[in-house]
Amino acid sequence: MSYIDKTLLTGETVTYKAQVHWWFFVYPMKFLLFGLLLISFSSLYIKIPGYVLIAIALWGIINNYLGRRYAEYVVTNKRVIFKLGLIRRSVVELQLNKAEAIAFGESFWGRIFNFGTVVVTTGGATNTYRYIADPLSFRRAISEEVDKRFGRGNE
Repeated sequence: MSYIDKTLLTGETVTYKAQVHWWFFVYPMKFLLFGLLLISFSSLYIKIPGYVLIAIALWGIINNYLGRRYAEYVVTNKRVIFKLGLIRRSVVELQLNKAEAIAFGESFWGRIFNFGTVVVTTGGATNTYRYIADPLSFRRAISEEVDKRFGRGNE
């Protein structure tokens, strides 16, 4: 049972679950490929940095895998919940009645591969959700829930 399922309030239902996009792995993969390129050279002075880059890349890949595996982005009929972590858990919960603005952004690669960042602001806080797969649907789900509950859309 996930953290979200355990913490749903009475009468609260999940309306949308977002995923972290696979693009999250691109940067560690670049380090891995560059490290593999460096160890292909015969000079020991070039191979050592290659091994260091490979170690950094493997740590990044494992870290990102665990981050992606144990991240939950959920829109319910009452809240937006972001949970990250397995051992050390970090949770951000935003009450929909406090949502003031919903912004969304995509980079060049985000437009091509359909991932981006969604930012939800309240009076004193800004909640940023990065590397969201299909960010328009995530934004739309939040806007629709705000509009259903409070009669004020953010689109």
